[in-house]
Amino acid sequence: MISKHAKTLASIFITSFVLLLSGNALAESPVTTYKYGLKLDIAKVLSISKPKTHTCKPVDHLMKYVDSTGKIQTLKFKALSDACSKGH
Repeated sequence: MISKHAKTLASIFITSFVLLLSGNALAESPVTTYKYGLKLDIAKVLSISKPKTHTCKPVDHLMKYVDSTGKIQTLKFKALSDACSKGH
């Protein structure tokens, strides 16, 4: 028969192991730079960040997203700055 103390320790161990595995599933990967034709696996976009500029020009954007396996990815790509849509 397993003692109550041993059951508690086993429960803590299993919970810790599950949390460790779930934390690894959400770990971020290194930044990938987009190149034309790159196949993307985007399940959900988390954020898109870009620098503020008053000049219409191509700037680096960073998109954080979750892929179909639940892993957080970061993609760097070039796009026109917001100033281009404001006629600057």
